[in-house]
Amino acid sequence: MIFIVSCVFGFIHLGITLFLALAFRRYQSGASRKPNSISVVIAARNEEFNLKQLVPLLLEQDFVDFEIIIALDRCTDLSKAYLESLNNPKIKIIEIQTVDVNWNPKKFALNEAITKTKGDWLVFTDADCAPATKNWLNSISHHMIDHKNIIIGISPYRVNGSLLSNFIRFESFMTAFMYISRALRGKPYMAVGRNMAVRKSFFKNSGGYEAIKSIVGGDDDLFIQRNATKDNTQVMLGVDNLVFTMPHTNWKAYWNQKIRHLSVGANYKFSDQLFLGFSHISHLLFLVMIIFSAAHSFFFPMLLFYLFIKLVSYRFAAGKMGININYILLPLVDILYAVLIPVIALWSKLEKDIKWKN
Repeated sequence: MIFIVSCVFGFIHLGITLFLALAFRRYQSGASRKPNSISVVIAARNEEFNLKQLVPLLLEQDFVDFEIIIALDRCTDLSKAYLESLNNPKIKIIEIQTVDVNWNPKKFALNEAITKTKGDWLVFTDADCAPATKNWLNSISHHMIDHKNIIIGISPYRVNGSLLSNFIRFESFMTAFMYISRALRGKPYMAVGRNMAVRKSFFKNSGGYEAIKSIVGGDDDLFIQRNATKDNTQVMLGVDNLVFTMPHTNWKAYWNQKIRHLSVGANYKFSDQLFLGFSHISHLLFLVMIIFSAAHSFFFPMLLFYLFIKLVSYRFAAGKMGININYILLPLVDILYAVLIPVIALWSKLEKDIKWKN
């Protein structure tokens, strides 16, 4: 009986994994040569240190027609002084002293910045990020095809050698693995605001953040939920399209961040919630059944088959993305992922006080 149940959950979960991995065969890189102007939009609150790392990298981008709009959300540090010291005409500073009570602070900051942009396209990133190469904006511009209004990329975490950083990198890979593959199959459901672009006219005509302005988080995935379709969304993959960010250095900070991220999922379409829930539950149940079958003769063959399918699928997808993951730690981080994500998702539904740096 244990063997039969294990096989059922195993085939379901591995079937989902293969289904997602095979979607990456559909990826085609952008080929637009139409000139477009770009406004890089950033919301920052007391991010002086991070801005000193990010802004120089943006100014070095191998792209001509762009500006950097930075909304300083009630900052009490020296962010403004640093930005002004650069004395660069590409940088525009938006100071925010008070936030409209009807708005989530980050969305309010982003919205204020967007109203001051001049570019044809809005490119979003965060203050604690760094483009992988000088070709980031140039590569994004190649994906600005006439009939596409949204471009979604990925933003992996750097690794500092700790188990936590390796797990966070794997977890962010899995998040991208799922939302990129779904977008490639014509079912976009989320993006990360650290690396996405929206045609400015489309953003304005869609109503922008108005319908989701009071929700904590979701400036990226809830905008995608409401506006992205098979026909208007483009995926960008590869090293030039990456934007790196640093992982948290302690589990508590990571836990709080994931609660904020996963709490937004309650606002997803039911079909997307169902897909994500079924994927995570089948993963967890299969691992539970493997543990219960440890004393049986089929344990090791089943485990090896499971790891083989995971390794092949993840290597193929990661290669398309242009990133690396630690395959030696794959069994461990896979178990942690299967257990922690459902637990944090459940916890996020019970958490009442979720904030964005306010």
